[in-house]
Amino acid sequence: MAWSRKSAMFASLAIALYLLGLVLRNQQLVTVAVVLLSFLTWAAFMSNHADVSSSGRRAEEERKNDGVQLNSIVALRKISSSRIFEDGEIEVTLRLQNKSNLPKIVEVRDRVPEVMRVKKGANYVLMELGPQRETTIRYTIETPLRGFYTIGPVCIRIQDAFGLFHNEREVNLYDDFLVFPKMEDIKDALIKSRVPKIFTGAVNIRNPGEGSNFYNLREYIPGDPMKKVNWAATARSGGKMMVNEYERDAVSDIIIIIDSRSVSETGPVSRNSLVYSTRAAASLSQYFLSRRDSVGLVVYSDEIVSVDRDTGKKQLYVLLTKLAGAIAKGNTPLKVVTNRIMPHINRGSPIIILSPLEDDSTIVDAVRDLRARNFDVTVLSPSSLEFEFDAKRLDRTGYEVLKTERDILMSELRGLGAFVMDWEPDMMLNTALAGARGF
Repeated sequence: MAWSRKSAMFASLAIALYLLGLVLRNQQLVTVAVVLLSFLTWAAFMSNHADVSSSGRRAEEERKNDGVQLNSIVALRKISSSRIFEDGEIEVTLRLQNKSNLPKIVEVRDRVPEVMRVKKGANYVLMELGPQRETTIRYTIETPLRGFYTIGPVCIRIQDAFGLFHNEREVNLYDDFLVFPKMEDIKDALIKSRVPKIFTGAVNIRNPGEGSNFYNLREYIPGDPMKKVNWAATARSGGKMMVNEYERDAVSDIIIIIDSRSVSETGPVSRNSLVYSTRAAASLSQYFLSRRDSVGLVVYSDEIVSVDRDTGKKQLYVLLTKLAGAIAKGNTPLKVVTNRIMPHINRGSPIIILSPLEDDSTIVDAVRDLRARNFDVTVLSPSSLEFEFDAKRLDRTGYEVLKTERDILMSELRGLGAFVMDWEPDMMLNTALAGARGF
């Protein structure tokens, strides 16, 4: 049992009157003080007695339908979804039941993650809950940032009838949910493997070979099957036999590398390199998997975490989950990452690097090694300089100096044959990809 602000004021007033009465030898002030203190004592006794008698009716706490029984108050929560994308909404329903035969003045706060904002309703309420009654609290929260989050516990404060004393408890009721990075629709990433793999049902790569989609016409060569002969084109060609050539069906191995070092979190919490990199990786993964490519992911921070290449919707879920849990920490060099993964990647495979390109002296050597082994390298770089400058954490002079150094680094990477794009915060991903590929 704890004292409320009202009871503290009453007690302070009573003590002040008592002392003042003794000093002034005023019997009336002393009497008023004694009455106030007696009232506080009686209210405290009644509050404590009611709480004990109520809890004494139930010998043990019960768990039912995932609700948690705490003395005479039962809490049960339900959320609309356990997996959602950034900028989505989750509806929360919290049901409270008073199992006792006494009315309760209840103050309830359902704890939500700090980065979340209550959009509709309220996660806090002060109400009177009648005996053997229940009530429902509904509210909606927005999910602006990816990650793993938990709603709970439920903080309950039960007041006495006079509002002088209360008991505070936390009901250990938790609901976990996962926020995926939001994705942008990509029309064409302009990235294909130079050494694709034959795979039934895969996409076309605009190279002639065995396939199903028409590519072009060519003259007949001895050994061509007769079913490929285009008789209409043969008739128009003046006697030359023409055959149909089709696009070769194939899949590409796409490797996406995300820089999740400490420097990637430079800038505001909702606008930094890691936020944009994870969103870009999610968008690219969805695009490549939709065209049946095989996509793998590497996230490096203080350690190197990788997801093996695979295809299909299940792979997209695995990649989104890994992206949602990416945390900025450590300072692993890019060259350490490339040295580890190069022996396990087919030569000619496209590699997409998402990095702010800062505080790493091995970037040029890493890209040089990839290009020397004929990997197609694309670098999309969300610049933390832009985030810092927009947030007014960097002055104009410092920005210009660092921007010049960054431009020199990018020019050096382009000189190695990599496709590089300085990705500005408000630039659409399609535009950034087209700029990096020179279209």
